[in-house]
Amino acid sequence: MIFLGVDIGSSGCKCVAFSEDGVQLNVNYNEYSVQAGQADVEAEEIFDAICGVIKQCTSKLGSDANEIAAISVTSFGESFVPVGKNGENLSRIIMYTDKRGMNETEQLIDAIGYEKIMDIVCTKPDAMYSLPKIMWTLKSVKNVWKFLLMQDYICYKLSGETKISYSLSTRTMAFDLQNRCWSKTMLDAAGITKENLSEPVQCGSIVGDILKPVAEELGLPYNVKIIASAHDQVSAAFGAGVIKSGEAVDGTGSVECITPLFDNIIRNYEYNNRNFVCVPCANTGLYATYAFSFTGGVLLKWFRDTFAADLKAKVKNVYKVLDETCPIEPSDIIVVPHFMGSGGTPDMFVNAKGTITGMTMDTKLPDIYRAVMEGLTFEMAYNIESLGDFGINIGSLRATGGGAKSPIWLQIKADILNKVITPLQTDEAGAAGCAMLAAVALGKYKDLNEAAEKFVKTGEPYYPSDKFTDLYKEKYNKFKIIRNSLLNVF
Repeated sequence: MIFLGVDIGSSGCKCVAFSEDGVQLNVNYNEYSVQAGQADVEAEEIFDAICGVIKQCTSKLGSDANEIAAISVTSFGESFVPVGKNGENLSRIIMYTDKRGMNETEQLIDAIGYEKIMDIVCTKPDAMYSLPKIMWTLKSVKNVWKFLLMQDYICYKLSGETKISYSLSTRTMAFDLQNRCWSKTMLDAAGITKENLSEPVQCGSIVGDILKPVAEELGLPYNVKIIASAHDQVSAAFGAGVIKSGEAVDGTGSVECITPLFDNIIRNYEYNNRNFVCVPCANTGLYATYAFSFTGGVLLKWFRDTFAADLKAKVKNVYKVLDETCPIEPSDIIVVPHFMGSGGTPDMFVNAKGTITGMTMDTKLPDIYRAVMEGLTFEMAYNIESLGDFGINIGSLRATGGGAKSPIWLQIKADILNKVITPLQTDEAGAAGCAMLAAVALGKYKDLNEAAEKFVKTGEPYYPSDKFTDLYKEKYNKFKIIRNSLLNVF
């Protein structure tokens, strides 16, 4: 059997083929025509891009494409597309970073109560989530059959069935975590019913068989199963071999996210007030939370396109060149990475602004580049510090995503976080997690532990350096002062 893992990101998508023994056979990527921080995206463009990477994948497999047993889908969260009863898209996707839905969030709080919402969904009410944006959308979009997040939208386009994994359901602010179902209280207040959403299912569930016309178009067998994997961060955790309580993965894509696993739902309003959540993880009985920053890899992309545009026009891999010219010692510059607001954890101030401070006439481009990576890492250190207040203690980290390709950034993370950082030999943890869940769903492995023995392969770890320990402690304290003083300025 061959399993395809489809990983839908906010700026591009991947399709990765894995053998049943966990060997990566090929990887394919398409980037959307979106700008960093773009507020909305055309859903059909994402679907077309996904069809493109699946076709590339099957073409590379040749006759072995007949061995494809499943397509397992993971995606970013919150964002959705309203779909009519004939399957037509009724509007563009509103991205999770957009500010629409703020007034609707207040309406939900007034109708239900701030703490009551957190009791139900174990999430702080915020306009980032789907439900407030659904309310905003209903003011102008009529005759909606389903509001589909990216995972269930793509699964629907492939199979004709509408099911969504528990882990992605929690990103809507409409999911009753304790009872594993849509909350009637939340839906009533928003003016929709559970029929307007996909059926919530366990992570790694079979959605249905691929539609025959789609199979023919993509060069796939008719018996391919479509699998609802998990929210992208959970899928990446599994693909990194993070499947036990106390383990964590640091995924650096457009968004940087540290995902630790733990044993039970945390009932603490302060925990939710810091924007931490509880997400069910497959059938393991464990939960995950997300310590994340919207300005992760997207900030480096902005830096590349803004400050290194000339270099981008000359070389193929700008980041490799920037890494090679990056200073080996900590910079004097402090970057607060709130260039898209303080979106994420442990606080959310949508109007917060980023800053670059400490520059002199001697400052060069590589100095700012290193400072950007340091600032992003300080933000994650602040998150880890906050998680510790609730008994979620993180030991060593597995590293995935684009950021795991940068040796200089991995060493910066090891030094600032004072933790061993172990990159994977593959960058495709999200897709690998998809394939692992598919392999379990189709009975190849009895559980994720058994699948991980085959699929997960790690590289050489990065260890904290004593050389910069004191310097980074001092700089981190300065970072916190500047960071927190800026939150209420704008």
